Amino acid sequence: MTGIEERLRDALTARAESVRDDGRPRRLPAPRERSAGARWRAPLAVAAAILIVVAATVAVTRTVTSPAPAVRPTPATWAPPIEQVWPGTVHEIPAKGPGGGGFLPDVFVTDRVVVGRGFPKDRPGEIWSYDLDKRTFARIARLKKEDVGNHPLVFGDGHLAWSAFSGHMKEVWTVPVTGGVPRRIASDRATVTRDNMTLGIGRLAIADGQVVWSPDEGGVYRAPLKGGKATQIDGTKGYSLVEWPWAGSPRNDNLADDFSRRPVEHLKNVLTGERRDVVPPSGRTSWTDCGVTWCFNGSEAWRRDGTGLRKLPGSAHGELSSGRFVRLLQETGGKQAIGVHDLATGRTGLLFQLPTPTTLHLKDGIAWLRRERSTLVINLAAIGR
Repeated sequence: MTGIEERLRDALTARAESVRDDGRPRRLPAPRERSAGARWRAPLAVAAAILIVVAATVAVTRTVTSPAPAVRPTPATWAPPIEQVWPGTVHEIPAKGPGGGGFLPDVFVTDRVVVGRGFPKDRPGEIWSYDLDKRTFARIARLKKEDVGNHPLVFGDGHLAWSAFSGHMKEVWTVPVTGGVPRRIASDRATVTRDNMTLGIGRLAIADGQVVWSPDEGGVYRAPLKGGKATQIDGTKGYSLVEWPWAGSPRNDNLADDFSRRPVEHLKNVLTGERRDVVPPSGRTSWTDCGVTWCFNGSEAWRRDGTGLRKLPGSAHGELSSGRFVRLLQETGGKQAIGVHDLATGRTGLLFQLPTPTTLHLKDGIAWLRRERSTLVINLAAIGR
C-alpha cells in the first residue's frame, strides 16, 4: 500500500468513527440512474477528496518537521516583585548621609552593612558604612580631592579598594574596612584617546592578599595589599579582568576602536593558563555579554559551552553582574517594567514600572535605585548562597 493510500485510509477511517450508530435499521435509498455528467463527476469527486487529504497531510507533515521561528515569550502577567522573589535581600536606606550629602551604595561587606561613597556639602568626599540594623552611618575614611573614586568600591580580605584620577595619572587606592587613612598602591600615566577621553581603570577586585585590576587599555595587573610594586601578569596583554582569576578578550566596551559583537569570546585563567572559548548555540553568531559561565543576547541565554539555551522572559540589556544577573525589560498589556533576572535560576524580580524617573544601577554583588527620599538596595551577593 502506498503512502497516499495509507493516509487516505486513515482519514476515511477517522471519518467513519465519527459517525454515531444508534442500532436502528435504515431503509436503503432507491437507486437512481445517473446521467453521463454524473458518471464522470463521481471519479473527480473522489480524486478531489484524495487531493484534499494528501494536501492536508503534507501541510501537517511540514508543520511538524519544519523548525519554528524563534519567538520571544511575552509574559501573560508581570514577574513577582523582587521582595517576594528574594526575600531578605532588598533594603531601603537613606538617600543622604551625614552632612546632607548624597550616598552612593557600592558593596555589601556583610549582609547587614553596606559601604559606599558619601559627598558631604562643601567637603571632600568620604567613605561611609551604613548599618541596616542600627540605621546609622559611620565614616570609614575621608578622601582628598585628588583621590575621590570615580569607580565603585570593591571589598575583600578586610579592605576596600577603588580607582581614581589625579591630574594625568590613574591610581588605585585602598583602606581597611574598619577605617583608616587611604593608601595609594599604584599609579600610572593615563592614556588620552583621539576623542579626548581619558582612559582609567576598568574592573577591580581584591583576592589572595592583593589588589588586581585591568586598565581600560587591557592587561591584568596586581599589587600586594600590604604594599609593593604593581606588576602586569604574564600573558595578559590584550585581556581584561572578568572574574578573578579569569581574564577575557575582547573587552566588553566601546571605548576603543575594537568594539566587538562577540565580547569576552576568549577566556583565560591567569594563574593556570586554562582557556575557555565561547561555543555559541547553532545559529547564534553574536551576543551582548559573556562571563565565566553564562552568556546572553537580547532575548536568550546559554552557558559558555553552548548548552542550556533558553528564552528570556523579556529583553536583557547592559552587562552581566556577578556573572549571572542582567537588567530585564518586561512588556505586557502595552506596559513595561524593569527588573533583575538571574540567569543561573531563571527567576525574575520586578522593581518598577515605566515610565518612572529613576535608573536601575546593576553592579557586581549589588543593585540599587533612587526613590524620592530613599534608596532601594538589593544584596545580589546573598542570592544563591
